[in-house]
Amino acid sequence: MRLIIYNIIVYLILPLTIIKLVYRGIKNKDYLRGWSERFAIYPDSGKNKWLKRKTLWVHCVSVGETKAIYRLLEQLQKKYPSAHFLITHGTPTGKKVVLPKSKNIHRAYLPYDAFDLVNRFLKFYRPTVGILLEKEIWPNLISQCSSKKIPLLLINGRLSNESIANYKRFKKFYAPLLNKLSTICVQGESDKKNFEQLTIHKVQVMGNLKFDQIPPKETVQNAKKMKHDLMIKDQIVIVAGSTREGEEEIILNEILKMNKKNISLILTPRHPERFSKVESLLKSKNVKFAKRSESSSIKSTPNFILGDSMDEMYMYYELANVVIIGGSFFNYGSQNPIEPLKMKKPTIIGPSIFNFKDIILGAIKSKAAIQINHIHELPKTISSLSNLETRNSMIEKSKDFISRSEGSSRKNLKIISQYF
Repeated sequence: MRLIIYNIIVYLILPLTIIKLVYRGIKNKDYLRGWSERFAIYPDSGKNKWLKRKTLWVHCVSVGETKAIYRLLEQLQKKYPSAHFLITHGTPTGKKVVLPKSKNIHRAYLPYDAFDLVNRFLKFYRPTVGILLEKEIWPNLISQCSSKKIPLLLINGRLSNESIANYKRFKKFYAPLLNKLSTICVQGESDKKNFEQLTIHKVQVMGNLKFDQIPPKETVQNAKKMKHDLMIKDQIVIVAGSTREGEEEIILNEILKMNKKNISLILTPRHPERFSKVESLLKSKNVKFAKRSESSSIKSTPNFILGDSMDEMYMYYELANVVIIGGSFFNYGSQNPIEPLKMKKPTIIGPSIFNFKDIILGAIKSKAAIQINHIHELPKTISSLSNLETRNSMIEKSKDFISRSEGSSRKNLKIISQYF
């Protein structure tokens, strides 16, 4: 009965998804592409191809999840060289993330979670096994995989203390769905505790796949070119990574208070749709700034840089002397701090950390990161990190923390191999 009500709601709002795609497409034209996949409209000519393939399907909604599977996908390819791998996404940015090059790796959008769309998706691709990442709980998808006897695994699961209260309110809806999954593997002990309040599964802790990410081989070389293009010389480079609405302004204000000419602040908004808004903010502050997209026109070293580019976060972090984690100064729960920690960069995190609580608390305990309770603490913290000895100490702590946290891909591979 609950699933019937859910489907009625889905079909009522499905026409609105077109309006949403068009609206988003005004700012990002990629949202105007791939509609056939979003509505599970596939060419008849492709059915026979997928019928003959042994396919492992992995759903990665956006950028973070897609980057997280890189090492795991490499290991799966090595173990199953003749298999095909279907990687589905929910966002254009996720679909653009670079994955291992192979004719056996295929990319597509996952259709909306309407009964007949999901049915057409599963009938067309016919996956042998499906994998969901983090907490992608789609009722029709899970129910139909169960009825079609397609093992569906949830890996790299996370469920914060802030989220569990909402899930528990609808436990009668979520618990049967989670129980239909073949297995649930999570990142940390708090995730395990929270999932076990919703399911009869014996939840397994496997660590976080994102610790196994490796920066692209050309990162150092490309970062040197970026540094040259941006005319950065002896400045202390501060990268505010994956910032969210409102954060750019408060970070910018605190850096301006420092009144230091030897600092270059790089602001990198989380969502490309916000590049123009952050540009307007910089203009309103009457500061001289440069845009990464127009670095060829830079004539002198900028103190403020808008990182309006995609797939260059590793390069930004390579340039950084200090990293500020976006999403942690308002109630966003923080963005992922693993990339700068892996790049061995002194990392500053604000008070809101519920999305990555276990990781962040572990990094703070290991003295690989610093948490501040208020944005006004930022200048003092940055000044302390201008000391080379302090920075070097944090770098060593980051190395230790990361080395202790790696290995999740290998653990998850063993679990997946039981079903594929």
